[in-house]
Amino acid sequence: MNARNCAFASCLLASSVAHATTVITFDGFSSNNADIAAIAGFGDNITSSSASFSVSPGLLVTGTPSISLDWLTAGWDTYTGWNGRGAVAQIDFNGIPTISILFTPSAESAVVINAFDLDEWAGGGAGSINWSVSGSSSGILASGNWTKSNAGGRDTISLPASSAGLLGEPVTLAFTLLSGSSSYFALDNLTFDQVPEPSSAMLAGLGLGAAIMR
Repeated sequence: MNARNCAFASCLLASSVAHATTVITFDGFSSNNADIAAIAGFGDNITSSSASFSVSPGLLVTGTPSISLDWLTAGWDTYTGWNGRGAVAQIDFNGIPTISILFTPSAESAVVINAFDLDEWAGGGAGSINWSVSGSSSGILASGNWTKSNAGGRDTISLPASSAGLLGEPVTLAFTLLSGSSSYFALDNLTFDQVPEPSSAMLAGLGLGAAIMR
């Protein structure tokens, strides 16, 4: 295979990994304190943009059509006007120390959680949350502690590329309250990728199979 074909094949794979993305903005919520887990299929198999979802295409897929989400435990609530910063998923830790989301891919796909915003409403005290991303087989892929003063505010948590799950591996994003008022926290702009398995048949269909074999 010549250098030009090799470089193009590499770009193909990198593109499919980097850009097949869903961002959950939560902007479609119309009421407060509804249980997100009770919204049928919320976040599942997203292929097009809507009020709550923004998708971008990779070379092989658009959005995250092979990933489903489970909003585990009680505590994930809708909220439409969060401290002047719009709609969010409220993380209500009342009686629940840890709240999580389970991402389940198809056997041919992997989950990559790219980033998310954590937010504390002003007046909730000095707040601290431990967050983690873990694979069912891989264990902890990324983790950290996020803190805010009584003034509240939000930050974007960006994850390294090395935090990707394996093909077919369920991945859990978990939040544990360390300090602060239990109902003063929220999640926004949850961004994740689907990484497809680029088979030789797919590449051949794009005119690359023969080039890679040479």
